[in-house]
Amino acid sequence: MSKIDRYNGNLKAFASEATGTERTIFGDTAQSDTLDANITLELLRGWGVIGVESNPTKQHFNGLGFTLGQLISYLHQRGIAEWNTAQEYFDGSVVTTDAGIYQLKSGGDGSSDPDTDGGVNWALIPTQAKVDAKADQATTYTETEVDGLLDDKADKATTYTETEVDGLLDDKADKATTYTETEVDGLLDDKAAISGQAFSGDISASNLSGTNSGDGALSIGVGQTWQDMTASRASGFTYTNSTGKPITAVVNIIDSGGGDPANAFVGATKVIYIYDVFGVGASFTFIIPAGSTYRCDYGANPLMSWVELR
Repeated sequence: MSKIDRYNGNLKAFASEATGTERTIFGDTAQSDTLDANITLELLRGWGVIGVESNPTKQHFNGLGFTLGQLISYLHQRGIAEWNTAQEYFDGSVVTTDAGIYQLKSGGDGSSDPDTDGGVNWALIPTQAKVDAKADQATTYTETEVDGLLDDKADKATTYTETEVDGLLDDKADKATTYTETEVDGLLDDKAAISGQAFSGDISASNLSGTNSGDGALSIGVGQTWQDMTASRASGFTYTNSTGKPITAVVNIIDSGGGDPANAFVGATKVIYIYDVFGVGASFTFIIPAGSTYRCDYGANPLMSWVELR
């Protein structure tokens, strides 16, 4: 396949200039130019919303073409999609914000805001100017020499002035203090994080500082809010709790009249089973541990709401 030349112009979506009621939201009679309004559960379901004895309308085709074309036009316009807390991301995903371009680290939580994340989950991709500014203009090292500085922990009885130590660690102020290599290693090792380490004996409260990041901070409801996920949830689809904490889901469905059952799964375990929602519909609640997958199967029963405490 030969290279496809880029369209020489401002790419617009199919049916973006439809007039009157020539285009509606897929599966609806309303009209909208926004992606949020056009990406609905009906769109995700596809042509299943059209009865077996019915034919799709021109408005259906225009609505479908507009939504897909608008997504393509958005990517042509942005180049890289903007970060959004509701989007599911995977290791290596790339997003953009006003601050720059970020890449999700291995095992990172994509729902964390890159601009306020502090580099925990997202890595800011440096500009060429920043890369050039990092270049050492005076001293050069071979890879063997660098490995020797970082990996050789043996005490060779060599002494360094603090200037020499700071030269290795980042050119800090010279205080004329000398260290052996073992002492330098001790200074570096003392910087190790002690999170999760067991302690014994008495600890004075006056010597403690910081915030609690222990089990209490991982409890359901702590630092969480109810969020309406209805627009991004559908029957039969599997989702992952990547928040790092347990979350609670509350799902409400309406009876379709067809007698379809309703099920909820956490991982491979069926945690909710309602044999028949005939007449009144159903409402059910379940907890999803951190890192677990979950889904709801409710057949043709319409979804009234899906909210999550997350």
